Amino acid sequence: MPLAYKVRRIDFGDGEKDAMSIPWGDVSTAYHTTGIPNIEVFIPGSPRMITSAKRANYIRPLLGISLAQKLIKARIAKTVKGPDEAQRAQMPTFVWGEATNARGQRKTARIRTANGYSLTVTGSLAVIEHLMTNTPAGGAYTPSKLVGADLVTRLPDSGQLQIS
Repeated sequence: MPLAYKVRRIDFGDGEKDAMSIPWGDVSTAYHTTGIPNIEVFIPGSPRMITSAKRANYIRPLLGISLAQKLIKARIAKTVKGPDEAQRAQMPTFVWGEATNARGQRKTARIRTANGYSLTVTGSLAVIEHLMTNTPAGGAYTPSKLVGADLVTRLPDSGQLQIS
């Protein structure tokens, strides 16, 4: 799927804003967890960011070239720094989901969690803790299939899943 293939207004839980579709690896785990075959991922973005993403689709094939990847990774290493702990504490993540069945009935889910960096750490530790006290049957698992669909609601700074 190209960047910004779809653009729409979404209230992720902190007010309505422009959002664009993106290709995202988690779509695979989402399918294996839910069985829903046509999942799309949206992130909020300013009009300028969305326009830039659409333009970037023209050069995306070049990003597969190893020299281009090497240059981009070097620039990122020099210029991009993640937020520190204090900044992360002030930057919660708002997650939104929408499902529509064959009859056209729609449900929306929202949850506020810790910043994505912090959520990754606490989520990983929760999975490790679970594995230290439980021995699952062999095979591959998504986090929610392994630990439970409510895992995210049990992590620090996460709210309850709200469905409407």
